[in-house]
Order: sequence, then C-alpha cells, then structure tokens
Amino acid sequence: MTRSALLRSRLAPLALAVALVVAVTGCDSTGPSTSGGGEVQVGFSTASSSSTSSTNALAKAASDSLVLSGANGDTLNIHDIRLIVDKVKLEQDGEDQDGDDDGNDSTEVEIEREVEVERPSFLDLPLQESEISPVAAGDVPEGTYNEFEFEVDDLDDDEGNAQALLSEIREDEGFSNWPEDASMVVVGTFAPADGTPTAFTAYFAAEIEVERELQTPLEVTGDGFSRDLVVRLDPGQWFTRTDGTPVDLSQSDYDAREEPVEFEAEYEFEDGVSEIEFD
Repeated sequence: MTRSALLRSRLAPLALAVALVVAVTGCDSTGPSTSGGGEVQVGFSTASSSSTSSTNALAKAASDSLVLSGANGDTLNIHDIRLIVDKVKLEQDGEDQDGDDDGNDSTEVEIEREVEVERPSFLDLPLQESEISPVAAGDVPEGTYNEFEFEVDDLDDDEGNAQALLSEIREDEGFSNWPEDASMVVVGTFAPADGTPTAFTAYFAAEIEVERELQTPLEVTGDGFSRDLVVRLDPGQWFTRTDGTPVDLSQSDYDAREEPVEFEAEYEFEDGVSEIEFD
C-alpha cells in the first residue's frame, strides 16, 4: 500500500468528525477564492536521526521501537511516544497573493474538529518510518499556502473538550496517571553499559508552537483536489546528548518524580522536527 493510500485509510474514521474553520484577516479582492477547494489530510511520522556523530547509533526494531546506543555502552530503548497535538494550521502569506509584503491580506486556515472544535488530538507517534498516524483532515479553500504550524500543549484547563480527552487518555489509552500539565509521554527502558535495563514512563510538560515555511508551497487548486501533508519527527534528536550518548530517561520516571519533566528549550523540540512534506 502506498503512503498516500495508507494515510487515507487511517484517516477514514475521522472523516465525519473534522471540519474546517477559516479565519480571514484584512482580505481583499486579491485574496483566495473560497468557492472551491480540496481536502488536505495531516499526519505524523518519524525520520531517521540526522546525527552524524560516530558515537551514536539509531536503530529501529521490528517491534516498533527506537534504540539509541552510545559508544559508552548505554542503551535507550523507546517503545512508545505519545503527544497532545493542540492545533494544526495552514497559512497563506499575503505577499504571495499580491506581490507585496504589507501583511494586509493574510489568510489562515485551521483544521479543527467539527463538534468539539477546540479538542486536541492524542497522537500515537509511529516509530517506523513507513507508518503515518493521522491527526486531522478538512476542506481547504483554493489558494497557495506557504506555511504550516502545529502546537503541542497540555490539558491543564477547565474546558470540557480538554477534560474529555484527559478522561479518554486515562481510561482508554492505558495512561491512568496522566498529569493534566503533561503534553508528551515516552515509555521504554534504559540500560547502562553491562547493566540491567530499567523500565520507565516519563511524562514531559511543554507548550510548544512549531511554524515552518513549506519549501514548496502547497497549491490547492479546486474540487477533487486531495493532498497528504506529513510531519516527520526525529525523536533521537531530543534524547541524545551532544557527545552522542543517550539520555537516561529512567531518572525521569513519573512514579519516582511524581511530576512531569519540564521540556524547557523549545528549540530542542524543533530540532527534532525533521521535515514537513506533502504528496
């Protein structure tokens, strides 16, 4: 099955649960037409580590896991990564609409859920490059979109949508102790050189907004248009030190800490955003 077909098949159950919300700022007659459009489907996948350090080796096991090994013999085996994706957005820069840069005809297109439009998505990040996990899909008006944005956020608020997802994560997804202020979890084992592996479940607290310019603008041409947009993440960048050794996430196990780990440096997360591409 091709990557495009795989993403469509996995997004099919969401087709009736998502819709498009269009926010237009200072749009004039030179802006995009909203009389037609096409479907854009957004999914997440992984990419091989771009690290060139000879002390770091990234392996992918058949059981859908990531293995980070350092020259010192330490091994980090990641079995599961989950993220709360709060929003995905396509943006159309006004400069591309009328040839100037006055910012007066910028259009933003947000893909959100129809019934609970502010409800985030709980992303089960696949750890095999061939797999894609869907997040959202919706109709996008005709036009040329040159920027893509997504946000990772926690569920620490009183809104019904966030609390509903929190209950679902705790009751149905197997994370009964998920903290309200957590936005990511990593499950796996860490083994020091010649040592015994220690299991961990590490929660991370972060409010992250990633905005990237599309190297090739996404042109939505009209009825019948369908395009898959894939965000590729490289988790190896997050959990490898500058000397190439893996981070001991067993020291961040939630049962021992009783609080999430602060993912303080946003640039570190962005370093793990390998590419954003579309078919």
